[in-house]
Amino acid sequence: MRKPRPVKGYLLDIEGVLVRNKAYEPVPGSIAWVADLTRRGIPYCLVSNNTTDRPSDLIARLNGAGFSLRREQLVGALELGRTMLSERGLRKICWLGVSGLNGYWEEGGFALTDGDHCEAVVLGVNPALTTGDLEGVLPAVLDRGVDLVCLHRNLFYLDDQDRRRMGPGCWAAALQALGGSGRVLTVGKPDPRIYRAALKRIGVAAEEALFISDDPVFDLITASRLGMETVFVLSGKHHDHEVLGRMDQDDWPDIVCERLSDIPLAEEDDS
Repeated sequence: MRKPRPVKGYLLDIEGVLVRNKAYEPVPGSIAWVADLTRRGIPYCLVSNNTTDRPSDLIARLNGAGFSLRREQLVGALELGRTMLSERGLRKICWLGVSGLNGYWEEGGFALTDGDHCEAVVLGVNPALTTGDLEGVLPAVLDRGVDLVCLHRNLFYLDDQDRRRMGPGCWAAALQALGGSGRVLTVGKPDPRIYRAALKRIGVAAEEALFISDDPVFDLITASRLGMETVFVLSGKHHDHEVLGRMDQDDWPDIVCERLSDIPLAEEDDS
């Protein structure tokens, strides 16, 4: 593996990079790698599409697994989604994500309602989602033209048993194909807004940042097009390089390695 170019800050995916899956078992070497990053004072930010945990709970789970992270070191699709909906004045939502986050939305001033009365349909990870749930929002999407807000576009994720589960990108594609007149909005990766928010958080330009993820399609293509160097790790969704064969070669990541701990830190690059 070649060394990354000299960088001033890091953007890190969580699942598949720091931890293997939703069981939150650390990837070997990741705790020490992040601790070394902190010790050296190098800025970094977690950039997460997680829509199953409150942001504070997500940090608590990671710290419970052995990391030492602060809430402000996380930029997530869930919090950005809440902000975006508020800015657009969309307060009545049909939430199709996990019911455990109902309170998170309500505490943010949102009213959770059904497809007949909502101003937006909001999609997140939900292993219990059924075709009946999707059919329930068809009148809103097709007849009333409400906005379809997808908190991220991941097609699948790994649950706490390491099983592949369908993600909100699948449901968004199905509803979008119906051709409703409302807007289709993506909040998290691969939409550029979450990358820009994370870069602003650490105060580093895209050309000076390194983005590390286990998803070369829905995470790293956008990062690369924004000017970041990218690293694809094989410790999460993909155990080998096969996925790259289904991508345009121009979109391949700059570096491929087994896990986070294989990546030399910035100070080592300059030595």
